[in-house]
This record gives sequence, C-alpha cells and structure tokens, in this order.
Amino acid sequence: MKRLFPSTINHRPLTRLRRRHLGYAALGYVSLVIAGAFLGAEIVLRSKTRWVKGDFVPVGRRGNKLYLPASPETLSKGPLGIVPLLPNKGHLVVGPHRMVGTVVERPILQERGALPHGALAWVSTYLYNGTPAQLGAEYEDVLVPTEVGEMPAWHVPPHQAERDALIIVVHGHGGQRAQALRMLPAMIRTGCGSLFVTFRNAHGAPKVGKGYLTLGDTEAEDVNAAVLWARENGYRRVILYGFSMGGNIVLSVLRPRFEPSPLPIAGVMLDSPALEWRDTIRWQAQRFGLPGFLARRVGRFTQRIVTRRSGQDFDEVDQLAAAPRFKVPLLLWHGTRDRTIPLAQAQALAAARPDLVEFHRVEGAKHIRTWNISPKEYDGQLEAFVARVLGREG
Repeated sequence: MKRLFPSTINHRPLTRLRRRHLGYAALGYVSLVIAGAFLGAEIVLRSKTRWVKGDFVPVGRRGNKLYLPASPETLSKGPLGIVPLLPNKGHLVVGPHRMVGTVVERPILQERGALPHGALAWVSTYLYNGTPAQLGAEYEDVLVPTEVGEMPAWHVPPHQAERDALIIVVHGHGGQRAQALRMLPAMIRTGCGSLFVTFRNAHGAPKVGKGYLTLGDTEAEDVNAAVLWARENGYRRVILYGFSMGGNIVLSVLRPRFEPSPLPIAGVMLDSPALEWRDTIRWQAQRFGLPGFLARRVGRFTQRIVTRRSGQDFDEVDQLAAAPRFKVPLLLWHGTRDRTIPLAQAQALAAARPDLVEFHRVEGAKHIRTWNISPKEYDGQLEAFVARVLGREG
C-alpha cells in the first residue's frame, strides 16, 4: 500500500495560494504607495481655500452667555470668534468654555453688532474671518507690486505719524490673512505698522503657471517685494512674521540672493513654522495612519512627484540646514499638539541657534493655535520681542 505523508498533501496548490496572496499583498502595497503619493503631491502643490476654518452652528443666548453644540472647535481651549450669519451681522469673542448638560457655555467678552438667540453662526478658534475692521482697526487695502502681479494686502498704519517699523505678516499653506488678526491688537500696541500680505498662487493672489506652490522658495520674492513696498511707503525697517509655511517663506527672505535687503530686517517671528518639508511630508503620511516604513516610502515618492511636476528643490527650503547663516533674532512658538508640523523641527532650530532663538514650547497647543492657549502671555512675548529688537526696551 502506498503511504501518503502529510507534508506532501496539496503541496502545490498551497504554494500557488501563498504566491497569489503575496502577489495581492504586493499589488495592494504598491497601489497604496502610489495613491498616497499622488494625493500627497496634489495637496503639497495646490492646497488653498477661501474660507477660514471653523464650524457653522446654531447659537443659543441668555444674557451675556452663549450656548453652543459640543464639537472639537467649540470645546477648544481659549477664546472663540462668533460671526452670526442669519439674521444679523456682527462679531463676538467668547471666553473659556464649561459644559452645561450636553451644550457648551461660553461668556461673551467682546461684541460688535448683534447676535440674537437662535442665530446660525460661524465659530472658530481663529476668532476672525473678515478684515481688520472686525476689530475696529483702521486699515487700507493696498496692492504690493511684484514681478508676477499685484498682491493684495491690508495695511494697518501706526497710530503716530512717524513710520518707523513695519511688521509684515505672512499666512501659511492654504491659509488666509484673517488667521493672524488675533495678534493685531498686540502688534498695534508695539507702535509698529502692520502689513498682512498674500503671495502667488494663494487665495486672492495672482496665479502663476500651473498654480503650484513652491513651499517658501519663489513666494519669498513676493514678501521681499513687500519689504520694498515698506521702504517706498516711508518705513525704515521691518519685522517678518510667518505662520506655518509662512514661516518658511520669511526665513527664505534671509537668503543671500535677497541681500542687500530693501530695508533692514530687525527680527523674525515664527508661529508653528514648516522648517523642513521632507520631514513634514513623512509626518503627514503617518498622521493619516500609515505605519512608519510605509509613510517613509509614500513620503519619498511624494517628493519625487512634486519635484517632477514643479521643479521643487527641497534643499532650497530646508531652513534647518540654513540655520547657521541666520543673523537676526528669532521668536519662535510651537505647540505640543501640533499634528501638521512636527514640534521636533522647532526644537531643532532652537538647539541649532540658541544665540538667536527665543523659543516658546506651548503645552496643549494645536497647529497655529499657540496664541489661544494663553493670549496675554503670547501677546506679552510678542510685544517684548519687538521692543527688544527695535531697541525700545525700558
């Protein structure tokens, strides 16, 4: 009788099945890498929106208290901005939250216009979604001439007639000028003018070529043009203030190719800056749930696609590598809950240039929400830095 050994039973079909499963797994892996990379490249190159981030919710009101549905935005730390959509226009700033049953209660701190009970409203940690007029500030719409067109900007002149220093405020990737209006009162108190600028291929600005962003490289030309605008409008020096990708842009203005600057740059302020894009792209891949080994591959492929499409030079916008050549004082904020730009980048810059960098690690702060955790502390740090770099201390 012929003996059958278990090891030989269905050996070939099992081998074929394993190979088939391995093939499917390999195909799925490659497909995931390719799909993730193309999606990532599209976001890196083009992301922009006309809307300031926030929620649209019905608002209850009882006296000086507002009642909001619970959501990540309405439960965020620090103040919120409220802009009623219907039936009346206005603007409110509300204070810290507490839960009352299943709704969020917040006290009204500031109010312009009217917000009746039951109104539908925009609610945001950015506080403002309009122009400096939402804060009652006098300003003018201006155009900054550049080689690729005129860039819209808001100019808030200083209270005094003399124009000494101008703070040039630069928003980030997919951002808007209104996101930095939270800091406008502190900037006004410094005695400086301020200029909230846009740059090519951002919302409201001229489109160049296919509309691709260059992550701080060519956008720096538009901010350098804003420095020239400041000189032509009577200012004697500038401070650059960048948020997220805007931080990379203002540091790019310090490159040798922009020397000599149209005006002296007294200092640079950075809020949650994107300092090294290759690391940021890998970080973003992991943020969306990809394991480390897969995120690295998606990140590398994304970089290749971005470079192939736009000619992006990632070395050119690597501000950590450029740190040794910085010459001006830097004020830096970054939050420990930032899921967009790794906190480690800010820590690396602070460690590389302790002689220049004043670093504030903000516990519990999300991306460009460092102000919200403690507005008075943030404003005080901003005002003290400006006074120091302008020689106005004491």
